[in-house]
Amino acid sequence: MARSPGGNDPVSGAAGTSQPVLTMAGAPPAFHVMAKPTGAICNLDCEYCFFLSKEMLYPGSRFRMAAELQETYLRQLLEAHARVPEVVVAWQGGEPTMMGLDFFRRSIDLQRKYAKPGQRVLNTLQTNGTLLDDAWGEFLKDTGSWSASRSTVRGRCTMPTASTRAANPPSTG
Repeated sequence: MARSPGGNDPVSGAAGTSQPVLTMAGAPPAFHVMAKPTGAICNLDCEYCFFLSKEMLYPGSRFRMAAELQETYLRQLLEAHARVPEVVVAWQGGEPTMMGLDFFRRSIDLQRKYAKPGQRVLNTLQTNGTLLDDAWGEFLKDTGSWSASRSTVRGRCTMPTASTRAANPPSTG
């Protein structure tokens, strides 16, 4: 049974139950944030996706996380987790791989720069997988500590109504 930090009281699980929770007694506070470096931009046009329409909320946006913001985000995330032994950096979209390998290479470099000694940084990548190739495979293998999930099957949206963005560009008005 988990105990409250600094106390002997069990930490309550969901809905007030006394089931164990995913924390350790005395563990420093941690939180989870998902970065969306491409905003709502995706290379597919899955009918079920609620997020694609969000690009219309930001007319004129390039929908690309700027290098300065990328560094600020990772620095602040790791600083906020200074006492946490393991930090998860989650990348989602739209389609985050549209940022390209250089963006993620730089992310790894920045994580190494700002992580505290002994701190482990894990990355998660939610992708449709259509842009992954051998270079991506080598990068993910070489940099380690990645977890990827796909929302497609063999390059197609899991819903039968999928099409590519090139075939169905978003309307502008």
